[in-house]
Amino acid sequence: MHKLYACLLGSALLLGLTACPLVQPVDQVPLPKYKPLLMPRIQLEQAVAVLPPQNMHNTGKIYLRDPYILINERYEGVHIINNQDPANPRPVAFLRIPGNVDVAMKGNMLYADSGPDLLTFDMSNMQAARLVNRVKDAVPELPMPETGDVPAEYQLQNRPADAVVIGWQKL
Repeated sequence: MHKLYACLLGSALLLGLTACPLVQPVDQVPLPKYKPLLMPRIQLEQAVAVLPPQNMHNTGKIYLRDPYILINERYEGVHIINNQDPANPRPVAFLRIPGNVDVAMKGNMLYADSGPDLLTFDMSNMQAARLVNRVKDAVPELPMPETGDVPAEYQLQNRPADAVVIGWQKL
């Protein structure tokens, strides 16, 4: 009896395998191509500034520090908004930080990336943020927003020695 069940089970498995259609290989979808947006290091270090409010275009992370809201503008910096009256939020300033994608806050200190650097700002006065420290090359190079290819002319070895990636542009 066991032999009969084993034979039936084996036959069913073999028949099941023959019922599978052959799968045609899927054409590979080409990866998008990106070029890095570069800035000379000296220019990167001099570009940090508190500016008048700017329009928002490509926002990222949001950080709440009552009564203020800090909104990251990807690759550009941080919008500072007074939210004392939530029905009427008031833009206060824009903290220009080239290559910025992430921010965090502890106490009155704002930590932000600027390309490969980590910046620390004293935010005691939100309208007059003050850069207090820069740690050069604290984080890896700014990654592409999605998996993609970088053409040969934009590869690391073909970039100027003092260039820092502050963003990516899809080609």
